[in-house]
Amino acid sequence: MDKNFDIADCIVAFIKGIATPEQMVRLDVWLEESDENRRLLASLLDESVYEQRREEWGQLELNESFENVRKERNRRVRLRNMRRIAVAASVLLLVTVGGTWLGKGDRDTVGHFQPTTETGGRGRALLTLSTGERVVLSQQDTLLQSEEISIRVNRAGEAVYETKDSVVPSSTTYNIMEVPQGAEFHLTLGDGTKVWLNSGTRLRYPVKFTGDVRFVELSGEAYFDVKRDEALPFVVKTSRSEVMVLGTEFCVKDYVNQVNQTTLVSGSVSVKDFRGQSYVIVPGQQVCIDQDSSRVLEVETLYFTSWKDGYFMFDQATLERIMDELARWYNFDYFFANAEARNMMLTARIKKYDNIDTVLDILSRTGDIRFSRKGNTITIVSR
Repeated sequence: MDKNFDIADCIVAFIKGIATPEQMVRLDVWLEESDENRRLLASLLDESVYEQRREEWGQLELNESFENVRKERNRRVRLRNMRRIAVAASVLLLVTVGGTWLGKGDRDTVGHFQPTTETGGRGRALLTLSTGERVVLSQQDTLLQSEEISIRVNRAGEAVYETKDSVVPSSTTYNIMEVPQGAEFHLTLGDGTKVWLNSGTRLRYPVKFTGDVRFVELSGEAYFDVKRDEALPFVVKTSRSEVMVLGTEFCVKDYVNQVNQTTLVSGSVSVKDFRGQSYVIVPGQQVCIDQDSSRVLEVETLYFTSWKDGYFMFDQATLERIMDELARWYNFDYFFANAEARNMMLTARIKKYDNIDTVLDILSRTGDIRFSRKGNTITIVSR
């Protein structure tokens, strides 16, 4: 997969005209590996863009079959603009089905779909203060002050809590951070713990940690980088688990009607499920809790944490799981017309900020899936 990611970056840079000599060499080697690779690149290039890049890259020898495929492809489909091409490249090259590249067969036409969430302001949240006042936070300078704390939103869109150690609160007060669908948010708690909140997430936490434990409540999905404190364990409570740590990095997922997951990136954590069973895991392990059982799995953590870095990543995931993730981000409903489509297995790396049009268009390139939309509902059927 690492090689695939590198080639995708090379192609995007090539199309934008900013590829380095090293990227050009790596792309040249990749093109020589197979006709399929050459056809894939050809399918991404507008004829005018191709000619411009070819002049700039005169040393690239493209064989006759590549040329024929390019011409035939351009007669059938003309990509609208450079932005869409670059986006398509970053998605397409990293999506595989059964070990083969997507892009085989004719390209389906997907009707233009506008997500109901705003296209801008991805970093936004609704903050409910202990007083009941509600404040919309976004990527701009915001400052809220009280006798105990100050809350500021820096230019990167991160909410930072700064407590005043000289002030001892008379009681524990809580704030609630809610992130809507199609958005995400990043905050630093009063103890220095950093939290990334995914789409459709709610976090309840003390304005200032007191007592002998740092306790927060989560529904949805969050990535925690916990400030280490041997004397004060950090506890994340969800509907089906309690996760206890001293200082480490981990991801907790607890959406309704989905498996509860705690994925450990570094350090160690103790996870207790709602049946009272406890598990201690090490990096690269994940505790999965559903209604019937709890179990520990060995996983590649990247596939469960990449959302905070702007990507969806899937390793042999069902199309149903992929659509769950996309629906939460793009805020649509979906329906499978048959079980074959629901259970199709895909490996994919998809940019979170791509328009849903592009994502569905690329997924349809398998030749095995078709998408149609009516209103805010997408229907998926396998051919």
